[in-house]
Amino acid sequence: MRTMGLGCGWLALVLAVGLGSPARAAEADVAVFDRVWTVVRDHFYDRELHGVDWDAMREHYRPRYESAVGADERRAVLQRLLSELRASHTSVLEQPVYRSMMAELNNEPLPTFGVLLEESLPGRLFVRSMFEGGPAAVAGCSIGDRVVRVNGVDAVTSPFVVDAGFDPALPGPRLYSIPARAAGSRVRLTLQSDPAGERVREVELVAEAMTGVDATRRGARVVERDGVRVGVVHVWYCQRGVVDAVREALTGPLADCDALVLDLRGRGGMSDVAAALVDLFRGEKRRVVGTARHPPLWRKPVIALIDGRTRSAKELMAFRLRAANLATLVGERTEGAVLGAAFFALQDGAYLELASVDVPIDGERLEGVGVEPDVAVDFPVAYANGADPILERGLELASASVVTRRRHRAPLGAKGPL
Repeated sequence: MRTMGLGCGWLALVLAVGLGSPARAAEADVAVFDRVWTVVRDHFYDRELHGVDWDAMREHYRPRYESAVGADERRAVLQRLLSELRASHTSVLEQPVYRSMMAELNNEPLPTFGVLLEESLPGRLFVRSMFEGGPAAVAGCSIGDRVVRVNGVDAVTSPFVVDAGFDPALPGPRLYSIPARAAGSRVRLTLQSDPAGERVREVELVAEAMTGVDATRRGARVVERDGVRVGVVHVWYCQRGVVDAVREALTGPLADCDALVLDLRGRGGMSDVAAALVDLFRGEKRRVVGTARHPPLWRKPVIALIDGRTRSAKELMAFRLRAANLATLVGERTEGAVLGAAFFALQDGAYLELASVDVPIDGERLEGVGVEPDVAVDFPVAYANGADPILERGLELASASVVTRRRHRAPLGAKGPL
């Protein structure tokens, strides 16, 4: 299992510089450390560096970096250095991970198996989430399945499994992915559905070029509950194209639904996209300055799902939806990773992601705090057998809100759904 850091920031400001060829490998390695240290000193959003003695950190970690053996050990030292800042959106990203993140944010399809793994129990990887209609879902994977082997190799040590991204300063289980080399490439997973290992099966995933926007479109659906039609749409990332996908769902297949479950679980994205998504429910701004907003596309009940992986731009989105009384939040406290990130090229091809902008909202800071749900629901991922208690509770509340409104309106002669 290879380690690759990834933090999906709400603001992407890429600062790439020309880098000459180093005279010696050892000098190049140390130059990477020095550049990281210098960029943090000059560009971290808090000029006081959260009270950290940055000169002392250099004296402490530079010798450890110089004596580290191999790229993985050197990366680990850099991540420990960055963790001293106790900030989100501060990590070293390998070049393939950085490029993949930028492609996803720009809605550029890349080959994927459409599955995210989590080390929900020490030394064990489980299916955390899957793209709707993606390769993993089509192959029959279930949320909570333990991935025992990948192509016959133990999943924890498999070279096919890579770190899907983490902020070294933040707690919580790590996430992993299985990169796809090309569309049509295949991977074989051995899955275990129960702690005793009595239910083990193998599935084959076939990679497809797709994005989170494709999953949003494929996942838009109607669920019938107690005579209530509840629409479900999942925003995977606040990325280019997702506003159109959600608008199409609200005005198309979900238009006649009585209530909506808006799934905001998963990574963050870009703040302008998050604001545009909120405007679908609040009323989009008109092009002419000073004129009233367009009418909202959706005026019926909204239940927004959040969890411990909801981060960055989507935390801003959840906060704004509740502050405007547009949605009830259901699930878990969000990650509390709300800072603006800039990206700096390093000499070895990697990128430093650095928290460079503070992002208060309505006088509050969500960094390190997160957004609490209105209705709390725990979601233990390990061996969940495909169950999704957060989604189930959201559907229950959406249905109940409509039934209650119908009951209260009935004496007044109201007919049909509200």
